[in-house]
Amino acid sequence: MNKINYQQIYEEDMVEHVKESLNLPGRFHEMAHEQKMFIQDLIDIGYNRAIEDALNPEVLADTAALASDMGTQLYNFANLINSYLPDNNEKDGS
Repeated sequence: MNKINYQQIYEEDMVEHVKESLNLPGRFHEMAHEQKMFIQDLIDIGYNRAIEDALNPEVLADTAALASDMGTQLYNFANLINSYLPDNNEKDGS
């Protein structure tokens, strides 16, 4: 599993005016333990939701079908291109 850097997310990605409006300190290590737990839980929930959405079985099935179709199209395209290339025997002079 990926190691989530809570401090980096809090200090670099969170909007400053949100922290100020909630009276949260600017630095992660300056927060009370309960505040850290709250921020970590929010980040974990968002991360898990993003993973669930990205790994949605319906989306994955659609993506697999599209990839299969693209593979077939590329294979047919390669065969078409190859049909215009001279045979290897003609190149060798045989």
